[in-house]
Amino acid sequence: MAIAQYSEFLECVTETDQRKHCLELAKEAGLDVAAVTKTVVENIRKRDADDFSHHDLALDSGTSEEDLRKIDVIDWLVFDPSQRAEALKQSNAIMRKFLGSKKHEAAKEVFAKIPEDSMREIYKQWEAQGMDIPLPAEDQNAIREHLCIRAYLEAHEAFNEWFKHMNSPPQKPTLSSQAKFTETVAHEMKEKEYELDCRNWKGRLEALTDDVRDRIYNVLLFVDGGWMVDVREDAEADPERSHQMTLLRRLCLPMMAFLLHSVLHSTEQHQECLRLADIVSSEQQKLYQVFSKEELRKFLRKLRESSLLLLDKDLDPLGYEIQS
Repeated sequence: MAIAQYSEFLECVTETDQRKHCLELAKEAGLDVAAVTKTVVENIRKRDADDFSHHDLALDSGTSEEDLRKIDVIDWLVFDPSQRAEALKQSNAIMRKFLGSKKHEAAKEVFAKIPEDSMREIYKQWEAQGMDIPLPAEDQNAIREHLCIRAYLEAHEAFNEWFKHMNSPPQKPTLSSQAKFTETVAHEMKEKEYELDCRNWKGRLEALTDDVRDRIYNVLLFVDGGWMVDVREDAEADPERSHQMTLLRRLCLPMMAFLLHSVLHSTEQHQECLRLADIVSSEQQKLYQVFSKEELRKFLRKLRESSLLLLDKDLDPLGYEIQS
C-alpha cells in the first residue's frame, strides 16, 4: 500500500534533483526503491489508448503531451545502475507502443534516455552477484529487443535522410533569350557551379543509398531468428509483449521492404530489387509470412516493374545479359 501511494505521489515530480531527493526519502523510510520507481513508470506507461496502426508510407504520427510524459518517466529508472535491466524492459514496452502507432520521433527520444553503457552494466551487475550462469532469459531478451529497436530506428532515420537528399537536387540555372553579354558570362559560370554541385549531389546520394540499403537489410536479416524475435524461449510468459512483437513484425517488416524497393528503384538498381524478392521468399527468414495477401500482391507488382525496366535495357527479367 505504501509503495502504491508513494508512487502515485511521485508521478507529479518532474525535476531531476527533486526526484533524486524523493528516492532518498523513500530509502530512509525503508521502502523498496526499485519497486517504487518501477511502479511509477508502469502507472504512466499503461495510460495508453493508442492502437497499433497499419504502416504505409504515410507521415509519422505526432508526439502528444501524454507521450512526452511517457518519454520523461524513464528517467526514474536510470538513476540507479542496478535498475538498467528494468529500464530496458520498460523503455522497450513504451517504444513498442510508439512504433506500433508510427510515433518514430517519440521512440527515438525514449531510446536516447537509455545510457549507452546499459548492456555492459547489466552484465556487470549480474557478474557482481557472483553469477557464472547466463543472464536471466528476460534480461537477455530485453537486450536483444533493444538492439532490434535500435536497428529499426537507424534504418528509418537513414531512409529519411536519403529521401530528403533525393528530393533536393541542384537546380539547373536558366538564361533568358534576351540576356546581355555580361548575363551570358555569369550564366556560364553558374553552369559550371551547377555541374560541380551535381557531381557532389550524386556522390552523396550514392553514399546515402548504400547506407540505407545496409541498414534496412540489418532489420530484414536480423541475426538469430529475425527481428523482434526472442532468442531465449525459457523466459516467463508475457502474452501482451509477445503479441505486440508479432504485430510489429507484421507492421514494420513489409514497410521496410517497400522502403528499400523504393530506394533501389529510384536509383535504378533494378537487379538489386529482384535480390530483395529472394530475401522475402527465403525459407530461412520466412519474411513472406509477415506480409498480408494484398501486400504480397503489391510487392509482386513492384518487382514486375523492375523486371520490365531490365527488359528495356536488353537484359533478361532477372537483370542478366541475354545469351545469343
